[in-house]
Amino acid sequence: MVKPAQFLTAEERERVRAAVAAAEQTTAGEIRVLVVGRSAPWSWLTGAACGLAAGVIAYVLQHAATWGHPGVVEILVASAVALGVLFLGAWLLPPRRAAKDLAVWDRARREFTRLGIGKTEGATGVLVMISIFEHDVVVLADKAINDKVAPDTWKREVQILLTGVKAGRAGEGIAAAVTEIGALLAKHFPRREGDVNELPDDVETGR
Repeated sequence: MVKPAQFLTAEERERVRAAVAAAEQTTAGEIRVLVVGRSAPWSWLTGAACGLAAGVIAYVLQHAATWGHPGVVEILVASAVALGVLFLGAWLLPPRRAAKDLAVWDRARREFTRLGIGKTEGATGVLVMISIFEHDVVVLADKAINDKVAPDTWKREVQILLTGVKAGRAGEGIAAAVTEIGALLAKHFPRREGDVNELPDDVETGR
C-alpha cells in the first residue's frame, strides 16, 4: 500500500495547495485536504480464522510427513504459520463494506475536529479526506454549509476526485474537486472584506 506521504508527488501537492488557495479567494469557506493510510481497524476476527485454518493445515501436513509423530519443531512451525497468517490476514483483508464505510466516516469526523476545521469563524470549513486502504473519499462540511446544501451535495466532487485517482492523476483529481467545492461555497458564502485564511492550504497526511 502506498504511504500517505508518497500518495502525491511534490508537484501534485503544490497543485492541490494552489487549488485550495485559489478557491478560498472567492469564498469565506475554508478547505482542507487530508490523505490517510487506513481508517478501518485491523480485521482480527477474519485474521484469526485464516490463521487457525493455516495452522491446522500446516500441522496436518507435518503430521503426515512425520508418520503421525510430529515433534516440538513441527508444532512450533505450525504455530508460527498460524500467527503469521493471523497478522497478515488482519492487516491485508479488508472489513465488510458497511464496516469499512463506517470506519472512514468515523475517521473523517475525528480528523475534522483534530485539524480545527470546526472552529472557523463562520462554521464554513470543509474536509476532503482520502483513505488509501479503503479506496474511499469523504467530503465533510461544517454546520453552516450543511444548513444550506443538500446531504448528497458532494457526490459529484467525490466522483471527480476518484476518477482522477483511478486514472493515475491523483493531484489533478483532487485539485479539480477542490475547485468545484470552492465554486459551490462561493455561491453561499462569498468572500468577505477583511477575510483571513484560518486554516493551512497544504495537503495534510496521517497514518
